[in-house]
Amino acid sequence: MIECAAMLCSMCLLPRFPRVLGSAGASWLALAGGLVLGVGAGCSGEPAVTKAGNPVPAAQPGGPLQRDTLVIATVQDAQDMLYLVSQSTIDAAISEATNFQPMDADFNCKLTHDPQFAASWQFSDDGKSITVHLREDITWEDGKPVSADDYKFTYDLAADPAVASPRLESLALMVPDARPRVIDAHTVRFDFKEAYDRTTMLSHIGLPLVPRHVLDLPGLDRASLRGHVINSDAPLASGPWRVASWERNAKLVLEPNPKFTGPKSYIPKLKRVIFKVIPEYANRLIELESGSVDLMEQVQVSDADKLAADHPEIQLKRRGWRGMDTVLWNTVDSADHQAQGALALARPGVKPAEVKPNRIFGDRAVRRALASALDVDKLIKDLLTSQVTGAVYGRPAIGTITPSLCGAHNDNIQRFAFDPASTIEQLKALGWADTNGDGWLDKDGLPMRFTMITNTGNQRRAKAAIIIQANLKAIGADMQIEQLETNTFFERLRSRDFDAALSGWSAGLLVDPGHFWAPHSEFNFTSYHNPRVDELIATGMSEPDYEKAKPLWHELQQTIYDDQPYAFLYWMDEIVAVNGRFQNAAIDISSPYRKLYQWSVAVDKVKYLQ
Repeated sequence: MIECAAMLCSMCLLPRFPRVLGSAGASWLALAGGLVLGVGAGCSGEPAVTKAGNPVPAAQPGGPLQRDTLVIATVQDAQDMLYLVSQSTIDAAISEATNFQPMDADFNCKLTHDPQFAASWQFSDDGKSITVHLREDITWEDGKPVSADDYKFTYDLAADPAVASPRLESLALMVPDARPRVIDAHTVRFDFKEAYDRTTMLSHIGLPLVPRHVLDLPGLDRASLRGHVINSDAPLASGPWRVASWERNAKLVLEPNPKFTGPKSYIPKLKRVIFKVIPEYANRLIELESGSVDLMEQVQVSDADKLAADHPEIQLKRRGWRGMDTVLWNTVDSADHQAQGALALARPGVKPAEVKPNRIFGDRAVRRALASALDVDKLIKDLLTSQVTGAVYGRPAIGTITPSLCGAHNDNIQRFAFDPASTIEQLKALGWADTNGDGWLDKDGLPMRFTMITNTGNQRRAKAAIIIQANLKAIGADMQIEQLETNTFFERLRSRDFDAALSGWSAGLLVDPGHFWAPHSEFNFTSYHNPRVDELIATGMSEPDYEKAKPLWHELQQTIYDDQPYAFLYWMDEIVAVNGRFQNAAIDISSPYRKLYQWSVAVDKVKYLQ
């Protein structure tokens, strides 16, 4: 999907919910055609120079010079402005920019947290409580103070089943009446049922806040929160940026928030950031090369080679092992799932065993057999290896814990070898054979025929789908490919309305596997359930010693890999292309455009006046 999440400051680094890539990180793309930078009279998008050829900077009273515009090409439009209900990376990036979040975070092998709206915090002696002291000078865009009441209300919404927040797993170990408890206007305390890894605990208390005075009103239907104007049209900012305009399926414009009351160091140096929606990869690339957009994610390796040769003004950045692609096998029957109601497995009391298994992928042995049919090494060679330099931008995946998490990733798992003959023999033993000579396997009179859905606008994934289709055809499985608009694709995953899906994740930068694998997690799209996995998650999450938890996480990865709810494909060292005029451009494993308030352009490099 989902290239979850994401998305990372403290938010993007959250255990949060994984980010769906296919968003999978979803790439952001740009429209073909002329760049319309203006949001108001006089905004022509022409280079920002005077008749004499000199750039003209603009100043903000009491703040830094603000000049130039960053245009980001994005594959999909934003969808949800409230982090509580968001699912895609672009939503998370906008939330990071417009919210002064409880904490900021950095990553170097492991997460570290720094104060932001939370000025300081202390753990209790037993490690089961965190007292958070809040800044007193932060206000919402409408002038109302951001307070402890907003903090508590945010978590009340996250905990409400009617909201159906993907962040619900972050609250699993919190004491219900103290998540958090308001001590005074600027102090809250989170109480936990047990102590666990402190980095994860801090991430769990770091959800970006929502304004209680806007949302906690009589008659508000929390089940309709996604349709509220503050989520779907006009978000209320507390951070350094605000949403200035939003043209659906065209562009979203951020401008500095003139009502921002936080530290001056957070005041943006740019005049504007535009997220320009360009669904087609080829068009995004054309816009990048022409200079109409400044930043493009998920650049294909072959195109990176060409950009390096032909466009010295463009810098190519490698992000590290954050995004992965994988094939999701739906273990339950989609029609039966729908018959029990939308998101039946997320309803309390409905267990996976109560839904009919998928006639193909409900069988663990079939999933294991199919793992040997997929040529992952070819996928990496064809899609993620430079034909010019030989540089490799991919590595095989064995689970959803990123290899960048030192010690937590299990490096000792033996992958299923690519062996189509073995797949055929295993399936034959399970009753799958070509009994009518039509070239396709069948069982009980039904062929091994299914559709794999994926999202549009992702060229790498489109190419991978064709290779996977050929691999499966070679063993007698008839797989069709259906490409869907990204938000439609997300919804199909969310409602479990698919048999197979080529998707991905922008993995969390801490170990919190419940988001992927807990039976009732919204992001457990395959409806996978293994009691041993549940036990390992519960035990690992309750272990405060990171070193002691590592063997549990290693066993977890081995158990899930053995069950193959996903056909794990590869991790990607994603390539981001950015115009070289931008300074302090934070592009790393956390985010392809992190800390946008720091980005700047030297006075002699400014391109856009308006």
